[in-house]
Amino acid sequence: MKYIIATSIVLLSLCIASLPGAQKLYTWTDENGVLHITDQPPPQKAQIEDVMTYKERTPEELEAVQRRKDQLRRKLDQDLQLEKAREDRQAAQEAAADAQAAEEQADKEYEENKAYIDKLSNRKWKRKKFRKKIDRLKKETEESYAEAQNAAERAEEAQKKAVEAEASQ
Repeated sequence: MKYIIATSIVLLSLCIASLPGAQKLYTWTDENGVLHITDQPPPQKAQIEDVMTYKERTPEELEAVQRRKDQLRRKLDQDLQLEKAREDRQAAQEAAADAQAAEEQADKEYEENKAYIDKLSNRKWKRKKFRKKIDRLKKETEESYAEAQNAAERAEEAQKKAVEAEASQ
């Protein structure tokens, strides 16, 4: 109960304290066309504006606003297209780098597996004994090359997409 009373007293005192502090704001434009908003009265030469009243716009003003909106919308669309083209170029470059890395990895695995397969299959009895291992290594090598091929295809698609995005500008 004491808490409620103390809280209400504090809120009431804050409300009462803020009443005398209310000020009048003046909005005026100087001779240079600069808008000023102050609590000091404007000079004699200033054009005083009442910002609280609704001012009807003329058809010319509305048309100018609409033209400006259309111009800004076109500019935004162009900027978005440029950004998309830049992102597509970046994606194409990354895909090309990934494809190059995948191809290098596949070549490396091929050389390693080829040397190991040659070592395992240099004698007839070794070929029979390690047949499953040799087949597994061959399969891994083929999968590695297939992965590199897929990466190259993705890079090519990304490059085509980037070219299309640049052409649409």
